[in-house]
Formats: sequence, structure tokens, C-alpha cells
Amino acid sequence: MSQLKVTLQNKTGDELLPKTTGEQVFLGDGTSVSAKIAALESAFASGIEVKGTVGAGGTVETLPADSYGIGDMYVVKTAGTYAGQECEAGDLVLCIKAYEAEGAADTDWTVIQNNLNRAVTGPASAADGNLMSFDGASGTLAKDSGIKTADVSGAVSKAHQHANAADVLDKLSVSDGKLQLDGHPVDSDTVGAVLLGAEDPIPGNLAENGIVFRQTA
Repeated sequence: MSQLKVTLQNKTGDELLPKTTGEQVFLGDGTSVSAKIAALESAFASGIEVKGTVGAGGTVETLPADSYGIGDMYVVKTAGTYAGQECEAGDLVLCIKAYEAEGAADTDWTVIQNNLNRAVTGPASAADGNLMSFDGASGTLAKDSGIKTADVSGAVSKAHQHANAADVLDKLSVSDGKLQLDGHPVDSDTVGAVLLGAEDPIPGNLAENGIVFRQTA
């Protein structure tokens, strides 16, 4: 079965989910994805030298505080905190900036985790008790949805309680296959969403806030 690929567009044809660049995505330490990739490329270009293992029972118990160079790498033997990051056995700790007496820092190192499968990265902060939602379509970026868990629980518990039942819901009916409100026909010519081919024009009866599902391949 072939897969249908689409992009989301508004009534004017603008994409609702534009592509995000590496400069716009930041890791937990505040470093952009592009900067992190550049640092890794520099380290790999300088050559990787495995210094041994780090942790209890390892070649060293802690990372060196000085005299380290770009490309020095340690394999975590015992889970713990190294270069300010929580690590598990098997993770790799790689030096991406050579030691400088006046500027030695945990950020001179980066951790390459060994047990991740499509890890999801969240924002630097979020409101306590709010639900998480995906940021974009990659499935690996998260953001604060702004929706509180308590509010969702309340909505679910009241799912079948309609305060406006007498004013609206009880007045809905169907006549000759058409929806009516209080005995009057409801305009059904305007559509809220439409699936179009790659070259199909956007129909004129699309609602102002309607969404276009545009086939891309």
C-alpha cells in the first residue's frame, strides 16, 4: 500500500508547519544543534583517541581536570555524573574543546548516549502540571502545550454534560439529509478542510480558517 504524503496549508497556500533550521533548535545546555554538530565534526576531524573507561573500576574514576585535548574520549564504565551530565554505562564522553587554564568547563566535553532510540528533546522550561505536545512533525521535539492536566481531567469528566444543550444541541435536527438548527437549514456549503492534489486550486468555499491537506508525493 502506497503512503500519502501531505503538507498542511492555510487558505492562502502558506505552510502551517514551516521547516526548522539547526540554529533554531537548542539542546538542554543552551547550545544550538548546528553548533553542537560543528563541535563534533571538529573533534572527529582531529582524530578520536580512546583514553579508556571512566567511573568506579575504570581507567580513571573522574574525567581529567586539565591537560585534555580535542578528541580525547572515555567510555563510561559506571553510571554517574560526568562533565555535568547524567550518564549510563556504555555512554561515550568526548572532548570537543582543548583544556584552557582560564576557561576549563564541563562544556569542553559532550556525551554521546548509547541507549537512545529517537530521543525527544524538550524546552528549557515548562509550566508544572502542563501536558507536553510535539513541536513540528519530526516526533523528536517537544513543547509545553499550555494545557493543564487538571483541565483535561475536568473536560473528560464532563464530556457528556452540556451546559448549552437546551440552547443548541437540543435544537439540532436533520431534514432531507441536511442539518437544521431550530428548524432552519444550516449553511453546509462552506468547508473547514479539504484534501487536494499537488496542483489542485484551493476551492473558494474553504472557510477563512480552513486547512488544506496538500498531497506532496
